[in-house]
Amino acid sequence: MRLVLVALVLSGVAGSAVAQEWRSTGKGEGGAAFFSRDGRPAGARITCLPGGRIAITAAGNGARFPADRPVTLVISVDGMGFSGEARVEPEGPGGGSRFVRVVESGETAAILAALKRGKSVEVSSPAGFMRLPLRGSGKAISALAPVCASP
Repeated sequence: MRLVLVALVLSGVAGSAVAQEWRSTGKGEGGAAFFSRDGRPAGARITCLPGGRIAITAAGNGARFPADRPVTLVISVDGMGFSGEARVEPEGPGGGSRFVRVVESGETAAILAALKRGKSVEVSSPAGFMRLPLRGSGKAISALAPVCASP
């Protein structure tokens, strides 16, 4: 029996690794780049908005936060921090809260460049923090950068 279990583990049938990657959807305004786990968005999303702005959305932890008070959302790429005020939104049916920070056009290019070339990003919100790898983010962010970074 042990031999069968060892063979299954070595072949990847049991305990397969979770697929993680950066993906993009759409191009230009309304397009988004996001971290995915097993093909589903997980953790952080960058969305292109009109006027060269972007929205950074951080997933919550299932807890609900009041929407009537300001919160801060910080992303730190390889130790370089970008912070600003964010709004609280419902995360979905029966879910908690997520946090959305709109970044004005003057800061967009610097954030996108850091995300494209960095090794990891830490996203901090009132729900806590998460560290995500940036491996493969360059291609996903590049699909957004020309339109997102221009006013």
